[in-house]
Amino acid sequence: MSLYELFIGFRYLKAKKSQGFISFNTLLSIFIVFIGVFMLIVVISVMNGFQSQIKDKILDVDSHITITNAFATDSGEGIRNYGALIDRVRDIGGIRSVTPFIQGQGLLRYKSYISPVVIRGIGRPGDMPGDVKKFIKDGEKEFKKKSDVFVGIEMSWNYNMRKGDVIEVIVPKGRLTAKTGIHPGIGSYRVAGFFKTGYYEFDTKLVILSLPATQDLYEMGNIAWGIGIKINDIYKMDALASKIRERVGYEYDVQTAEQRNQNLFYALRLEKLIMTIILFLVIISAGFTIMGTLVMVVMEKRKAIGILKSMGARPISIMVIFILEGFLIGVAGALSGVVFGLAAALNLEAIIKWVEVKINVIMGGFYGAANFFIDLVNMVLGGRMAPALWQDVSLVPKNVYYIDSIPTEVNPEFVVLISIFAVFLSTVAAIFPSWHASRLRPVETIRYE
Repeated sequence: MSLYELFIGFRYLKAKKSQGFISFNTLLSIFIVFIGVFMLIVVISVMNGFQSQIKDKILDVDSHITITNAFATDSGEGIRNYGALIDRVRDIGGIRSVTPFIQGQGLLRYKSYISPVVIRGIGRPGDMPGDVKKFIKDGEKEFKKKSDVFVGIEMSWNYNMRKGDVIEVIVPKGRLTAKTGIHPGIGSYRVAGFFKTGYYEFDTKLVILSLPATQDLYEMGNIAWGIGIKINDIYKMDALASKIRERVGYEYDVQTAEQRNQNLFYALRLEKLIMTIILFLVIISAGFTIMGTLVMVVMEKRKAIGILKSMGARPISIMVIFILEGFLIGVAGALSGVVFGLAAALNLEAIIKWVEVKINVIMGGFYGAANFFIDLVNMVLGGRMAPALWQDVSLVPKNVYYIDSIPTEVNPEFVVLISIFAVFLSTVAAIFPSWHASRLRPVETIRYE
């Protein structure tokens, strides 16, 4: 590419004053590329943030790796020798804690309320694991008695529970038979405190008991349903799970948190993939706009192309000029989209709050003026028109989305990828118009000029 091709390519981005529509099409092409890149960065950053937040909350509450009995019977038999099993895996490098637990389904009965819950038995009186203790926001920090129970703050709000209240937990126990079925196990427990994990399913459905209390509730003796393992580096989860699997043998099932929640994580990945494809279509549509723009530029510059070819310009030079136009449009749109997209993604919460304030100020002023008019009409005509009421809006209501802030996570590799794709697509879209321009004959283009 020579300097004159670069110079002419820049000149052709501008239109004559009498033909401003061409320059408008160029700006429109840049704008569509900008919108595609901008939306991809912002939307995917927010989805990455939500996915990471949900994943972090699950991994923070749940065990990173779980060991269970691979041959558990229908009676729910778990791990009898869990103490010896803990000693076998405790010394593996990278493991932070190893804790036996019991987990099962049941019903919670409080006053006239009955609801399904997930029961987790972990820790002992006077020895609550630190991974559970850090979530307790109100009440005691330990199991002082065997009958103590901890419930989520959301659950306490739903049922108006208070510290010291007594709840009943009902669980199935025993072996299922045709004659007697399954006998229920019922236990009464005192609410010792309330926890908040930040994950809605846990805070509304999880009930935490001590391990001995849960063993008594299920009448299963000194047996653990599984062993929960927390590790130092969650990115080494699969590697450590393989080491643990080799250490404990085939009779135990070793699963990571991602494997146990694979449906949720698969749904999140699928949603992000679909949104990415949809937004990539915006950039593809920009390619067609660029193609149409350059076709019109070729029509406008027929005389100039003829003059260039008559002066000795080769067809490949004409192609380079118009391909360069598409490339420059892609660079301008992608660069502006990246700059504004990163700025919006990194300051999204502040932007949303600013928009909320402006909406509430404008609508509050409008409703204030309307109320002034209503009061004036009532005073003059003696009417009884009710005043208009305005309630401040929240674009992300916490009672619906259950989040304290808008999570965003920018992936630099993804930003670079979509920028390159936008520029590449813009350049490819210019190939057909530039090929058509290179085939124009000088005599035909300037014969009637």
